[in-house]
Amino acid sequence: MSNPVGSEFRSKVIASIVAAQGAHLPRLAPLLEAVSGRTPAELLGLVEADRALCSTRLSTEPTPAQRLRVRHADSLGLSAADLELRSLYPSLDRGIYACSHSMGMPSVVGPAAVLHQLAELAEAGIGVWDEGTWVGVMDQFRSQVAALVGGDLDDGDVAWFPNVSEALGAVLEGVPGGTVVYTAGHFTTGHYVHHQWAQNTGGKLVEVALDADGSVPTGRILDAITPDVRVLSISHALFESGWLQDLPALAKGLRERAPGAMLLLDAYQTAGTVPIEARALGDHVLVTAGGHKQLRSGTGAGFLYVPRRWLTGESALTSRRTGWWGHAAPFDFEKGPVRRAEDASRLRSGTPTLLGMAMLLGELAAASSVTGGDVGAAVRRARGVTQRLVEVALQECAARGLRVRGDWPSGRRAAFVCVEVREGAALAGALAAEGKHVDFRPRTGGARDGWLRVSGNSAGFGYEIEAVIEAIARGAHGAT
Repeated sequence: MSNPVGSEFRSKVIASIVAAQGAHLPRLAPLLEAVSGRTPAELLGLVEADRALCSTRLSTEPTPAQRLRVRHADSLGLSAADLELRSLYPSLDRGIYACSHSMGMPSVVGPAAVLHQLAELAEAGIGVWDEGTWVGVMDQFRSQVAALVGGDLDDGDVAWFPNVSEALGAVLEGVPGGTVVYTAGHFTTGHYVHHQWAQNTGGKLVEVALDADGSVPTGRILDAITPDVRVLSISHALFESGWLQDLPALAKGLRERAPGAMLLLDAYQTAGTVPIEARALGDHVLVTAGGHKQLRSGTGAGFLYVPRRWLTGESALTSRRTGWWGHAAPFDFEKGPVRRAEDASRLRSGTPTLLGMAMLLGELAAASSVTGGDVGAAVRRARGVTQRLVEVALQECAARGLRVRGDWPSGRRAAFVCVEVREGAALAGALAAEGKHVDFRPRTGGARDGWLRVSGNSAGFGYEIEAVIEAIARGAHGAT
């Protein structure tokens, strides 16, 4: 829990650790800048320079901040398990990372997993498919993603995509018409994909309005569901407010009001920090997300969990796009019309994004290293950690006179809060110069006022949130 006043000793401890975290390492050498015309020796020199800096940045040697945390763990309320997990994330000690945007700071495991697959490619070449590890990586990816969203490979399957936009489009392309219900708070990609679907099919869109605080009552969504609804497409949490949808109630209500409809869940904002339990929600629920935010694996690791009822028979989804990996037997190299796979690959098109998959698998391994390898337990742990950090943020904001969007408890929020500010972009830039990273979302397009999103981190600590809120208050009050 937060301690806005705190003892003089604790305040000094926090100040010293924050200072240690803010000691920036040198930036990476510009390996990709002006590489044309370099001699082989010059290129090798650039590679070696980058390799040395990467090794320093992701070193497993204790940092000054780590040593201070261990020494003062009791004062900060940190357990041995907290410290052990954080040791896997040295990148988080490059300042304070409280962003809720698309990139999460990785562990030492994810990049190592990618390098391992690159080494496999360098050693085996095309043999990575039939002699190496790449098929096994895909199988493991399917299994771990199913566990991540609370599904399994008996009742459902997993397809990989480079991002969530591709996954949403692949699903909706298989819906020939009818009505799609969504909320005004969906991320922009949802708006674009929904409207393109309506233009392509002549289908009807029903947009459910938000309240002024960025929330949307569950009852308002359910009231919009009529028997002709084919899809309820929702974002698990709303990106401009952090409002967390009541997913079980929506799944139950949709089944009662439109029994043949699907619930298409965009979990981009929540994957890895809020349990989903897809299997328990019902076989009408599809889940898509990507390896962003607190899954920490960056781009190229999008996925879609699909209950098997949507893969065969009359309910089978068929994307308008296809490619060799959507074929039932891609390595048979059949010509002519595509013979669709009967698993989730039927929604895919081209060659899988193997390095993105490897990165996500490495990051899931890191996250579940303190839960015996249980990915579901790791998500539940992350929810507990980030919810406590959101409570710290709410308390700190109240103590410092900062206004938070929405008067809701931490249980109705994703892993972040939205702090109302003026001159938000400038304030976010000033904080970044101090090594405190948040992200700004304008009230309207191009506006200078809006909200700084401050995110709890599943490997983060309360003192980091305290330091960020203190810095926001200092900057916000100075700007008024």
